Amino acid sequence: MKSLYVELSIEIFKCIPSPINLLVTSRKWHNISQDPHARAEWLIFKYGRAHALFHSVRLGNSFITVEVIQALLSKNVILSRYFFQRLFMHFGNYDENLIKLKVEHNVNQVDFNRLRALKKNLSSPWGSNIPLSSFIKLITEGYNILNDHELAVKGNDMELFHFLSAGPLVINVAPQKLRQNLESIKDLILKKKFIPFPPNPKPKYEDTVEYVQLMQVRALEEYPPKDGYENSRQLNVVARAILIHPDLVILWKEIGYYEICDDVNELVIQGALLIFFPPSPPNTWECPDVDIIVARLKHLIDLGFQLTDSVIEEVFHLFEHKLNEIGDLLMNSFQVIRKESKSDIASSCLIYAIKPERNFKKTDLLEFLINKIDQPSIALKHALDHYKVGFKLNYKTIRTTTKIRSLSVHSNFYYWILKNCDPNSEISRKCFDDIFESRIWIELKLQETPERNIPKNLTTTSFNSICYIYLEFCNGKVPFNQDCKSYWQKSDLN
Repeated sequence: MKSLYVELSIEIFKCIPSPINLLVTSRKWHNISQDPHARAEWLIFKYGRAHALFHSVRLGNSFITVEVIQALLSKNVILSRYFFQRLFMHFGNYDENLIKLKVEHNVNQVDFNRLRALKKNLSSPWGSNIPLSSFIKLITEGYNILNDHELAVKGNDMELFHFLSAGPLVINVAPQKLRQNLESIKDLILKKKFIPFPPNPKPKYEDTVEYVQLMQVRALEEYPPKDGYENSRQLNVVARAILIHPDLVILWKEIGYYEICDDVNELVIQGALLIFFPPSPPNTWECPDVDIIVARLKHLIDLGFQLTDSVIEEVFHLFEHKLNEIGDLLMNSFQVIRKESKSDIASSCLIYAIKPERNFKKTDLLEFLINKIDQPSIALKHALDHYKVGFKLNYKTIRTTTKIRSLSVHSNFYYWILKNCDPNSEISRKCFDDIFESRIWIELKLQETPERNIPKNLTTTSFNSICYIYLEFCNGKVPFNQDCKSYWQKSDLN
């Protein structure tokens, strides 16, 4: 009975996305979490067999143990040569004191800049601080499982794949070179188990200094990335190779890498359409028709790729400058594949088109979608509700909240609403509620810290956007509703 109880507990445990809160409230679940098989099952259920080892290393020395590694291997997780190559790149710590001394006694400016950059990046990168026993266990098992006594740990299978898949060549001459190297690519995937690391999860958008800094760091795309995740440049190499030879997906699935389509889904769909509609088309370019586009996309969908609402919206955004020329062609193609009305597709895309990180420097996409929707007011209201545009707090909680209260969507979208909607409409008033609450939050925070010109952690851009759009809505004679007036009075800001 005890064995059955443990097995059932592990089955429940593995389904919990973030079990940390559960562990601190229950000794029973804490004990289950220490079980190596429970940890292995949780990793596999959450991340799949292809990425389980990556995440076990990412979670660090408080998670990974020799027993966890053994449990993962007993459950047939995928062990790739590329995994070991990346692990060797990162494992071990720098001598902070030595670096400090070198910075203080730099010999020349080049060395000084290099050492200063190194000192800046001293916080532990992926794989650097796992226990030595775990590192030895992984390397030993790698030699045994891959049956490769020349493991080439100083190589880089991502770079090798880049060259074998004709990455340096232009797309119209690459297929021939890739076919010449196909046997080597098959060997790399089937025998060396080459699998790219997972893509970096997109962070939730915030109008904070920390978010801006994070995105600036990610834009640099250093390789290998400090956090271990594969950056978009390397994933584009994989997506491009799939577009040239789609059957690579079958090879990856053959070794158990079923997440390949999810990992590069957006890149592959966008890449397929960029081949049809290149940024600088040659003189011999011919515009494809609906049948050609549909056939290409259906082939990719049959392999496991998906034409989701967010992917469709990203495609329209990618070609925003060409919507007058190819917008209808793309929409007609998506309609055939999705078997939905143009209005339904456009309504679904509208939600993603107004996401807060989307800066409406141009409104071509927004107007293109609105023109395809049968009842645009209802669709706009639904999109605003998705982002909870309006009042989120009250006159009490707005004083105590520790979170930044910025605009729910980008201010440029509110400018578009002000220009295109009646000031007395429900949509305009809902947007004004959102703007109003953000403006009050700013005033309250500045009262709390009169020495500051901008609330702590709020970006200057966001601060200016809130202030300016508030004035624009006031000048546009969008009325305050009764809640606004009550909010203002009870917040002592009248």
